[in-house]
Amino acid sequence: MGKLKSYKIIKNQGQLSIIALFAFISISILLVIFQPEPEANVNRPIPVVVDAMQLKIENIAPIVDYTGRLEPSKKAELKFEISGRLSKKLVQPGEFIKSGDKILILEEYYIYKKLYELAKKNYELQTKEVERMAALDKKSLLSKSQYDKTVQKQIELESKMYRSRQDFHKTFIKANFSGVINEINIDEGDVVSPNTIVANLIDTSSLDLYVEVRGDVIDGLELNMNIEVSSNQIISKGKLISFQTSPNLETYTHLLRIRIKDDRLRSGMLANAKFILPKINKSFGVPVSSVLSDNGKKFVFVIYNKKLQKKEINILTRFEKIYVINGNIKSNDLIVVKDVSSLSEGQDILISK
Repeated sequence: MGKLKSYKIIKNQGQLSIIALFAFISISILLVIFQPEPEANVNRPIPVVVDAMQLKIENIAPIVDYTGRLEPSKKAELKFEISGRLSKKLVQPGEFIKSGDKILILEEYYIYKKLYELAKKNYELQTKEVERMAALDKKSLLSKSQYDKTVQKQIELESKMYRSRQDFHKTFIKANFSGVINEINIDEGDVVSPNTIVANLIDTSSLDLYVEVRGDVIDGLELNMNIEVSSNQIISKGKLISFQTSPNLETYTHLLRIRIKDDRLRSGMLANAKFILPKINKSFGVPVSSVLSDNGKKFVFVIYNKKLQKKEINILTRFEKIYVINGNIKSNDLIVVKDVSSLSEGQDILISK
């Protein structure tokens, strides 16, 4: 009986050992599966991936583009010098007129015209009287005082005629050059005031392109030189007819005026003017995005042994998206070409493929 009891105790202990072993193995497996991730080593810097290019020394002739709007080479804002009521529009917007043609006339036109004609007639009659009196004076058939009074009368009538003509010319507007009426801002019967713009006249035989450029652009320019101008895939040639030698004190730019004669172009179109700058010898051309501005100075990041070195440079000029530079750099240096504002000297990097 004692042996049977001992056997049962041993059997129960074996079962407990198996259960305990199975529990241990299960817990170990779960710990392996759900073990926490190892803590990152915060002291180890993570390399930054950058885009790079190799510097190459060369002689560069920069080409720069500037944009402006085409305008008529001649344009006039037309105004009356006196008050009045508009009688007639002799032309309509869009019509071509010759220099000297009348455009608008006031109702007062007819009154002042009559007064001028009378003043002119009186002057012409008095002129003939002076000629007659001069003939009598030569024959001593006339006193000196009578002749002088006749001449004085002629002078007075001449002065009155000129004043009358001047008043008459204020009652109409005429073209001071040949061109197209671009706009008329008044209708027949409207009252006009002095110095109010009532019409616009433009000369469309040629166009002018105005652009503002940096000081280094004008260094190689000469009057009457040919400039390539393009607009809406139309390529034409223009002549440089003027440029501002002193810079604008606000923008430090110089205003240029280029004259173009091309029937394919129209006033109001945007156009680009292309300028070839003087050649810059022994320099580097780098993307604008590769240059870092810091406290008024310019830098690039040079890659050496997978680390960044900050090198100060000088910007000679810019064209399109390229800086022409020189400075503490040399040919075959590898530089970072973009996103330089987020980088720092000594930083570990990897070069993208």
